[in-house]
Amino acid sequence: MNDKVMKFKGDWENFEVLVEAAEMEWEARAAEKEMAKTSERKNHNKRVQKQECKFEPVKKRRKMTIVCPEPQMPPLLKRRIEEIAGVGTATVWLNAKELTISDVKEHLDRLFIPKTEALKQFLNEKEIENLDRTNNRTKVVDPEGDEWDLIFKYWTKVNQYVFTSQWYQLVADKGLQSGEVLQVWGFRCKDKPCFAINRVGQRSELANTDGASSSRQQ
Repeated sequence: MNDKVMKFKGDWENFEVLVEAAEMEWEARAAEKEMAKTSERKNHNKRVQKQECKFEPVKKRRKMTIVCPEPQMPPLLKRRIEEIAGVGTATVWLNAKELTISDVKEHLDRLFIPKTEALKQFLNEKEIENLDRTNNRTKVVDPEGDEWDLIFKYWTKVNQYVFTSQWYQLVADKGLQSGEVLQVWGFRCKDKPCFAINRVGQRSELANTDGASSSRQQ
């Protein structure tokens, strides 16, 4: 009886040794597989990074603007300017402005003004310094001769001059639409900068109009 027990005990020890050896071999194979997967992931990442480096940066879409010489101011605008600021008030041609989709959005309620050398010369140094600090009220005469009290500012974040506060009310009242071209003049009333705008139609309709051409600007 004891011999059988000893014999069984010996076989059990051999079995445990076999099991332990099998477990060690399985762990070794599992480790090899994990190392292979890790290596494959690294190689994949390298291939992806290499491919990404081949992509060229997407160029920003350039904005379109209208560049044209000073047109003749409509008599209605000239008359309204003289009624507001006095007979013989000088006007300064600033440029044309094509309305973008954002220019006529209600929730944005603003119009970016063409940043031209003429506008810089129209404003004095003190006005330029204060435009990004305070809300400067200005008079804007629309194409029908109506007068609007808007805020004229310089937004440093976007590097743009802007009309805001009730601008969309003007848009809605006059039915302005994106793609329309506005002509913009400046004049002074009580030594403060004021503006007059005239609408001349869609840019597509002006493509063949003498005295106006399109150009790309950054």
